[in-house]
Amino acid sequence: MKELKPVNVTTTPEVLRLAQEVARSGVPMMLKTDSEDLAALSPVTPKAPARRRRTDPPARDSLLNIIGIGESAEPTDIAKHKHDYLAEAYERTNP
Repeated sequence: MKELKPVNVTTTPEVLRLAQEVARSGVPMMLKTDSEDLAALSPVTPKAPARRRRTDPPARDSLLNIIGIGESAEPTDIAKHKHDYLAEAYERTNP
């Protein structure tokens, strides 16, 4: 596509108003006289913001806040060795 020539419409109130309306509505307009079409005014598609790479999680991420919530100094393989632990506890109370 051919590069468009920029024209500052800040000091041309009617053209500025039309351009703002097209930008707001997203609907192109044909600028014309009684007898001919002069120019098409269409909205500019805004550039998508650059995606930044996340390196740190957000401070209030609820899923990440639960990491480590179950940590303790106790053994973590209780389910696997429950019978051993029960036998050891039983031996301590019934010598």
